[in-house]
Amino acid sequence: KIMWILSYMQTGMAQRFRDSFLTYMNSNEYQTEFIQVAPGVDATEILYQNIYQAFSDPNKQATAILELTTMKQGTKLVEEHVQLFKQAYSRLGYQETMGIHELKRSLNTPLLDKCMMVPKLPNILDKWYELVIRLDRQWRQAVAKRKIFATHSGKAEGGSSNTTRQNQPQHTTQTTTRPPAPPARCYNCGQPGHFTRNCTQPHHQQMRLVEMWNVGSKEDRAKLRRMIEGSTVEAAPEEVTTR
Repeated sequence: KIMWILSYMQTGMAQRFRDSFLTYMNSNEYQTEFIQVAPGVDATEILYQNIYQAFSDPNKQATAILELTTMKQGTKLVEEHVQLFKQAYSRLGYQETMGIHELKRSLNTPLLDKCMMVPKLPNILDKWYELVIRLDRQWRQAVAKRKIFATHSGKAEGGSSNTTRQNQPQHTTQTTTRPPAPPARCYNCGQPGHFTRNCTQPHHQQMRLVEMWNVGSKEDRAKLRRMIEGSTVEAAPEEVTTR
């Protein structure tokens, strides 16, 4: 059993202890201590005592003080940090005030700031444990809610923008075309293709003008005056009777 235990001690200080113990096994002291033991005494228990003496802390109090005064929360959750702090604090004889001071010092700055905003802070270490755990949980829940809200808002905005694009009417460019202008028509002879001033039927022209003048209103006659350019009619023609 002793050799089996020593076989696991392969590196560092453990290896040096094993090598030293193998040398010790060849001595008379080993025979007396391990071989010639009293009935009912297990040699492996004696080996464990030797290992504990070799690797135990010679000054547990100083080690516990150093561990507590240098402890920091870091990336650990508050629940885990509080458990480690309790273990280190239990090995010391510190008063409550000193324990509270060291706990506050060990917390991350954002959490400590939240604690200091509490109107009435506790003066008992156990209440401080409860306070820091409660505030840390509230903070983590708020962060989780913000992440969920941001995720849902992003999806809603993306969906609304897609819906808006789908609902927007598709504007098509429509070209307004004018109807073709009617061909030029002579007011004298009534034939298309030329204007009154270019009419080649002067006799027909005179009869046409007289007819339009006789049946037209004052507005029509004024319009007729304006539209006939270069007319040789200087005065209003008399009403004639068609023979």
